[in-house]
Amino acid sequence: MTEQHHPTWAEINAIISQSTPGRIQLQMAFASSHQERRKLVEDAIDWIAQEMTKTSHLRQERGEDEISIDFVSMLKAMGFQAAHDTQYGGHCDVIVEGRDDFLWIAEAKVHSSYAWLEKGMAQLSTRYSTGLDGQDCGEILVYTYQRRLDHIMLEWADRLKAAVSGIQIDQIDMDKLTFLSVHEHENTGRPFRIRHKGVTLHFAPTA
Repeated sequence: MTEQHHPTWAEINAIISQSTPGRIQLQMAFASSHQERRKLVEDAIDWIAQEMTKTSHLRQERGEDEISIDFVSMLKAMGFQAAHDTQYGGHCDVIVEGRDDFLWIAEAKVHSSYAWLEKGMAQLSTRYSTGLDGQDCGEILVYTYQRRLDHIMLEWADRLKAAVSGIQIDQIDMDKLTFLSVHEHENTGRPFRIRHKGVTLHFAPTA
């Protein structure tokens, strides 16, 4: 009788990790710190944003809620405990919860003006987030149908410096079209880390 083969952890990891969503889901199941969970959520957001850009021609003129619900649906498919419109100080666009009271919140805005983005920053910082341990990170999702997302993100970083007292801003990652900001959370006085992620839905072919 042939002995049944039981796959090793290395074999399971190699198979599942062939896709980005599979890798993220596997690593999230074994994440042991808030920092690991936060990094995996950000990896998932980057992958989803890339997938949305690939199909931007099918997403023209969609609103903030519709795009955010797409993000939540894909996060759920990747195994995250994600939701839209949850009441944490108000109607949160995207949340992800996890073990040990982990909470990540994103505020999403279709870019129409920098004042609109500043409102999103204020909502995330002063309304939705707690600033507690494991709940001291979040994201501003900047959806745009306009061209040159790189210019939008550079200008947004400059506007933030003037809008938020004492904020520290890292250089823009031009590959992921993101940058990080850290400022003192007004509830707790602890550092509040926000990643600002540009999501381009621009579609204007010339042929």
